[in-house]
Amino acid sequence: MTNRKKITSQIVMNTIPLLGVIFAQWSIFALIYSYWLETLSIVFFNTIKILTAQKSSQKAPHIKKALFNLMINLGELFFYLIFIVVFIGGIISTKHEGMNFINYLAFIDNNFKIMIFGLFTAKLLELIYFYFLNGTYKITTPEEYCSFFSPRIIVLHVVIVLGYFTFEFFSEQFSDRNGIIAFAVVFVIVKSIADTIMISISKNEAQDNATEIFL
Repeated sequence: MTNRKKITSQIVMNTIPLLGVIFAQWSIFALIYSYWLETLSIVFFNTIKILTAQKSSQKAPHIKKALFNLMINLGELFFYLIFIVVFIGGIISTKHEGMNFINYLAFIDNNFKIMIFGLFTAKLLELIYFYFLNGTYKITTPEEYCSFFSPRIIVLHVVIVLGYFTFEFFSEQFSDRNGIIAFAVVFVIVKSIADTIMISISKNEAQDNATEIFL
């Protein structure tokens, strides 16, 4: 049941950027940037999980592991931020919407700020409920949240490739706005599939850990 709730809550959160595109006129850059910001929040919350994970030969907090993982992931993320700003913002968004992407990058757009705050709040509540309140931190190791390459980066590439071709097709056939909405739909579908798989995998690992403790 917890697994189903977590998947449902994640899919609901995935629709937030789509709502931003439909009702707040978000651009493709805003869509991808929101995903980057969500990933950034996950990195920080995973750092908390690494610090507090209790299934380890060493007593928590695991400060060295947490900081090392944080630095690796931040370096990776900011490298991809350059790619997002240059390719998505500087080339694609500028071609269709001018320099509007700067409003999102600098958090000038109020609707964007509100929705990003909502995403961060949802992730925080998810951490509190699914990790601390249900006792997951007691049956996980810090290594389970250590990652030198995030699967979310793969999702980002898939979304950009599939979304770009979808965007170009719908833009040519209908309008740029329809193209952006189509891109957002691809984003939600791909991300929801990936999130469902990752949540299911993490659930299985947690069950294995619980079994080991019981035995």
